[in-house]
Amino acid sequence: MSKKHTSFFCFVAAILILWSCDNNTSDDFGRVPYDPKKPVQITGFEPDEGGLATKVFITGSNFGTDLSKIKVYFGDTPAPVIGSDGNHLYVFTPRQPGDHTHISVVSHGDSTTFTGKTFQYNIMRIIRTISGRKGTTEFKPGRLMEAEYHQPSTITVDKEGNLFMSHWRVPFCFVRINEELDIVEAVLPGSESAVWATGAPTVDANGVVSVINDNGRDYFTFDPMEAWTPRQRFILPAGEGKRPFVHSTAHSFAAHPVSGDLYTRYQGTGHLIKVDPFTREGELVAELTTSCDSYIVFDPRDPNIMYIAYDNLHFISKFDLRTGVEEVFAGQRGVAGWVDGTLSASRFRNPNQLIVDHDGNLVIADMRNHCIRMITLDDSGGGIVSTIIGKGGVAGYQDGNPDDALFNEPRGVAIKADGTIYITDRGNNVIRKLTIE
Repeated sequence: MSKKHTSFFCFVAAILILWSCDNNTSDDFGRVPYDPKKPVQITGFEPDEGGLATKVFITGSNFGTDLSKIKVYFGDTPAPVIGSDGNHLYVFTPRQPGDHTHISVVSHGDSTTFTGKTFQYNIMRIIRTISGRKGTTEFKPGRLMEAEYHQPSTITVDKEGNLFMSHWRVPFCFVRINEELDIVEAVLPGSESAVWATGAPTVDANGVVSVINDNGRDYFTFDPMEAWTPRQRFILPAGEGKRPFVHSTAHSFAAHPVSGDLYTRYQGTGHLIKVDPFTREGELVAELTTSCDSYIVFDPRDPNIMYIAYDNLHFISKFDLRTGVEEVFAGQRGVAGWVDGTLSASRFRNPNQLIVDHDGNLVIADMRNHCIRMITLDDSGGGIVSTIIGKGGVAGYQDGNPDDALFNEPRGVAIKADGTIYITDRGNNVIRKLTIE
């Protein structure tokens, strides 16, 4: 679009806004009211592509001037209508209406769709800091942009959009964050010692949040029906007929998508155990790799499959509950690096929390590569590893598009129902998010 055309477009848009401030007042600007004897028609619109909140100018006839009677749709998604003089409409594009959509206008119940061309919606992915401040070394609750953290750790999100985060340094506490309510609060009070240090939390099908204590012997639950009041639960020894286990440090919990059983893996012993959420009894499931920290997640498409990120061994494994077999899935055991590509060729450096997104892909906080990686899976069991946010091996602090964004030891990842990815940027003491607009 030329500068001259752009200026004219902005001028007309401004006039339309003024005209539409009072729909019941006549004026001398040539406003054309809706005529029920004539059809509503669209003759064109511009521009024909853009992202969220792009200003679109629609030309035609018999739109009317009463904005309460005018609706504009991009596909099936309604768009904000800003102004109308009867023959011209000024609207903003709605969020994610589709890749290529037709524009429709409904005025006083009469509708029409323009078929001459479609509007191309360009998806924008943006990294933003939602809370915290780089350089702080303490925890301060309050409003999102006023809150501060010292090494925010792992994170999860429930169906209501509440974020739950383990705060890794003094005070060692467990935090609830709600963007819509603009609130940051400690739902588990802080401690000056690591006695209440907690690992990667999980949410079960009922919305109950569970988080393992660093000692691996007890955990906390937070039920929304109880206003997230913390309940301390102790992992009891295996009952009669169940395989015994040996406690060790644990940093991750995963609720089974179907049974609701809680799974954790002990760092020192390598014991993968299952905890009954009702009896609190633990049971040995498998003896896995020892002497390594890890983070676990279930594959919601196949609840018998668990993925395990081994921190200081720099690889991702795949464990099958049916067979009890664990195998290297991505990366190479004991070999650190930053390489995208096939599963076997890929390299990680201290992978931490991992999740499965809505498309069935693994998303991993590759902590000491300072970036977020994705494993795109295919039906044959293969996959491709790619860096989706940040620059591999480059530490820093920068918001913006995913390719230019910089992180400093991101440790936690969580995904909201709308696809928003939250990231705890531990080294920068902030919480970031990837929004798709």
